[in-house]
Amino acid sequence: MRKIDRKDARLLMGGWYQTMILEHRVTAEEDGAALLHVLRRGMGLSAAAVRALKAHGGLHVDGAVQFTNYLVKAGALVTADVTRAERDGDNVPEIGPLEVLWEDEGLIAVNKPPGLIVHPSRAKNDGTLANFVAGYLQAGGQRPICHVVNRLDRDTSGVVLFAKNAHMKARATGALRTGKKRYTALVTGVLDPPDGVIDLPIRRFQAKDMRRIVAEDGKQAATRYRTVAVGALAGQVCSVLELTLETGRTHQIRVHCLEVGVPLIGDPLYRTEWSAALSADLGVGRQLLHSHYLAFRHPVSGEPVTIDAPIRDEVFWALLEKLEEKTL
Repeated sequence: MRKIDRKDARLLMGGWYQTMILEHRVTAEEDGAALLHVLRRGMGLSAAAVRALKAHGGLHVDGAVQFTNYLVKAGALVTADVTRAERDGDNVPEIGPLEVLWEDEGLIAVNKPPGLIVHPSRAKNDGTLANFVAGYLQAGGQRPICHVVNRLDRDTSGVVLFAKNAHMKARATGALRTGKKRYTALVTGVLDPPDGVIDLPIRRFQAKDMRRIVAEDGKQAATRYRTVAVGALAGQVCSVLELTLETGRTHQIRVHCLEVGVPLIGDPLYRTEWSAALSADLGVGRQLLHSHYLAFRHPVSGEPVTIDAPIRDEVFWALLEKLEEKTL
C-alpha cells in the first residue's frame, strides 16, 4: 500500500499490476458530495477514466457498485479498479532487443537505440520500441499494455519511460513536468561561454512541416548546456555538450544548437554546409544525441527516481574516444 500525494487517496497493487485499485476515505469536507467530485478532485482521475470505470462497473462505495451521481458520506471508502477499465493494448507484443533500465509495478524505463521508432503509427505498426516493451511484459506474465510517457526522435537514443496503464501514464506525465532530462550531444564548434542557457522561442517552420525554427512568435524554450570536452575530429574543432531541457519543445536541442552555431554532428535536418561536410567525412548520417539521464518524483510514492542510460551506439562511442584522445 502506497500513499498518493492527493489527500487520503491510496493505491493497492496486486501481482505486477494485474490489479490496480485506488482507495479514498471520504473526508468531512466531502460529506454529501457527488461521487464524481471525489473521483475527480480527491482521487485525481481523469474524465475519460471515470467514464470507463462507470461503464465497466469499477466504482465502489463501501463495497457496493455506485454511479457518479451517488452522494457520499464522510468516512465511506471509495474504491476504483482502474485496471478493469483498461482496454487491451494496441501494440502487438514482439520479442526484440530491449535494455530495461528500471521497472516497478506501474512504470518501466528502457534504453532506446538509435534508428528505432518509439511507437507504432499508421505507416508502421510493428518492430517499434513499444512492440518490444509489450513483448517483454507479456513474456514476464504481465498484461502487454504500455503507454509512452516521454518520446525521443527515431535517431536519438536513450531513456524512454512507459506506463503500464492509462492512469499511471497521466500521473507520470505530470511528474515529468517537474523532472530533469539531460542529454549528451556531439556538436561542431565551441560555445562561448562554455556553460549557460539558450533561451530562444521555437515554432513550426510552416504548416504540415516537421521542421522547427527559432522565431519571435514561437513558444518559449530554454536549454541549459555545459561543455564537457573540446577536441578535434577530421581536423575540425568539436565539442561534447551536456544539455538539460527546461522546456520540452519538439526538436528543441537540435534547433537551439543550430541557432547558436554548433549543429549536431550527423543531423540531416538541422545542419549547415560545414556540419554536413564534417558529418559526411566522419560517415555519420544521424544526429549524435543521447538522453542519458531522467529524474522525477514517483507519481505514487513521491520518492525520487533517477535513471541513467549508458551510450551503446558504437559509432557515437568511437567518435567520443577520438575526441578525448585529441582534447585541446
